[in-house]
Amino acid sequence: MSEAYAQYQRLVAKVDAFGQAIRQQYSTQITCHAGCDGCCYQHFTVFPVEAEALAQAVAALSVQERQHLHAQVQQETNPWHVVETPSPCVLLAQGRCSVYQGRPLICRMHGFPLASAMIEGSGGLQRDCCPLNFSAMPLQDIAPQAVYNLDLVNQTLVAINYLFVQEQALPDQRLTIRQAVLTALSAAEA
Repeated sequence: MSEAYAQYQRLVAKVDAFGQAIRQQYSTQITCHAGCDGCCYQHFTVFPVEAEALAQAVAALSVQERQHLHAQVQQETNPWHVVETPSPCVLLAQGRCSVYQGRPLICRMHGFPLASAMIEGSGGLQRDCCPLNFSAMPLQDIAPQAVYNLDLVNQTLVAINYLFVQEQALPDQRLTIRQAVLTALSAAEA
């Protein structure tokens, strides 16, 4: 395993642990659960290091699960373009992620409280979360230690990905999840 990929796995573990802490601290405010898939109708892109994690998760699926996933990928006539209309993520199967343990960072944080300078607002870090979460309290009342700093996570991910593409001699190009899955399925079949 490459050092950069090991760093990515450590980042994933930290993001997951932080999410668990938020869920424990605000258990009555977090409504995310298995089958709640509203956030799975967006088409995210992933870095090559995340595509590697997806590839490993796809490879770990049973032959039957990979065949089902392959059929889902093939439903798209051109799997290499970014879709602009809402449609389910190729990994969504019966309201659940088919590679839940290998899902990208954005999927791990989506719905939880986030702070970012890129969120629209009046300067500084602004907060956001799924509208189904924290509906009984204002976002500004969430303790700062229970809010993902999206900018920091993204900066860390970019640095890890840079090291990963250097180690693996890969192009530093983001992929749609569909592209990453299609590539992983092709590799698993080979």
